[in-house]
Amino acid sequence: MRRVYQIARILSLDVVIGAIASGSLAKYWLGQEMPLIWWLALPLSVWVIYTADHLLDAYRLKERASTPRHKFHYRFFKPILVVWAIALISCMTWIPFMAPPELWILGYVMGGIVLVHLGLVYWVGERISWLFTKEFGVGIIYAAGVWGGPLIFGWGEWPEGTVAVFVQFFLMALINLLFFSLYEREIDEKDGHTSFVRAIGPRRARGLIGAIAFAVLVIGFGVMGVVENLSLVLLKLQGVYLLMLSLLVMVSYAEGWFGAGERYRIWGDAVFIFPALIWLI
Repeated sequence: MRRVYQIARILSLDVVIGAIASGSLAKYWLGQEMPLIWWLALPLSVWVIYTADHLLDAYRLKERASTPRHKFHYRFFKPILVVWAIALISCMTWIPFMAPPELWILGYVMGGIVLVHLGLVYWVGERISWLFTKEFGVGIIYAAGVWGGPLIFGWGEWPEGTVAVFVQFFLMALINLLFFSLYEREIDEKDGHTSFVRAIGPRRARGLIGAIAFAVLVIGFGVMGVVENLSLVLLKLQGVYLLMLSLLVMVSYAEGWFGAGERYRIWGDAVFIFPALIWLI
């Protein structure tokens, strides 16, 4: 059973579950009924994007791969590539055909952004750059992908404070990606991956994570202070965000415990399953 769980994590299935849970939070906040095809398109597109990144790294590193994820993708490169290609073709053909125009337009726009992101990552290569880093690109893609559908369907009817709560979500996704790079800075250096942490150093990276976490809190208190009709939905959402942020900060600074056995990845990815709690509060 443990082996099955490890393979599921290696294949980013926990990230996919987190995307579904986070998407359900966006749907809950915006009060939109999303079409069934969206619930399929969201996890499938997230898996395609994450797996594309892992396959590219595995192809580039080959036998030099040092992480279990990259080793697995290199070892089973062809079968994973076949499944990935089927998923990609589905995202580009019959899923858009079945989706409302709003969703397939969003899908193609997101696809273009992903291609630009992957192109920049490939162009930067092993160079260390604080400007062109994977963390910011992936954070934007993840947040926009998860929230994009509900935002488009709710266009013109957004609850007050929607922009603020979306920015909070993006910032927490960014914290997650930054502390991954913080923990994996030696691996990134060995494998030739550029990262923001390698560009600015671990001490400044921790300071940046602290500043972003503080910004999430300030935005949260700010939006609750300025919204005229403070709703139970907003209070519930901020409660879930506070729980997520608390765990993200703990993982970011307690390297001693979370560094063992890739606990930082287990908990870092699990954070984005927490949004599903908004349905239970």
